[in-house]
Amino acid sequence: MNSEKLSLKRRLSDWLGGKRARTLHFEAMEHPPSDMTEKVLRGLMTYNNQFLDSKLRVPVGVYVRDDAGRIRGGATGQIAWDWLHVELLWVDDELRSEGIGSRLLAQIERMALSRGVHRFRLSTASFQAREFYQKQGYEVFAVLEDSPPGHTDYSMKKIIDLSGGES
Repeated sequence: MNSEKLSLKRRLSDWLGGKRARTLHFEAMEHPPSDMTEKVLRGLMTYNNQFLDSKLRVPVGVYVRDDAGRIRGGATGQIAWDWLHVELLWVDDELRSEGIGSRLLAQIERMALSRGVHRFRLSTASFQAREFYQKQGYEVFAVLEDSPPGHTDYSMKKIIDLSGGES
């Protein structure tokens, strides 16, 4: 049987079985519109929330400004599933080594702690700040070599023991 007859037979079978034939179109693009990305995120969250007790997802951020009001550093992330995921931490080159990164990280962690979240995670590349995060109590739990090419990505975590210290 040729493929055209098979396709017609399958569509007839689907129709008789209550399935409607449909045509799907795939799109691949760079810089997709935010509404399309948001639709995928909402769909995934709806699916995931069937299995999870914690449905809360809260974007968080801590910023430092100079006297002129310019942002000179910040830490951003998401609180979800009882974890804080620190997605970005940056301090202007001119202000590095003044403890600002430590303060930003501590403040975003305090935001999570105020919500009862005591587990934190982040990712940093070998040319970034692994040692800085280790000084802040983070430990490496996964290593991905050659990501980005020629470097290593470190996944790190920190868990605060609410009975008295860090674990």
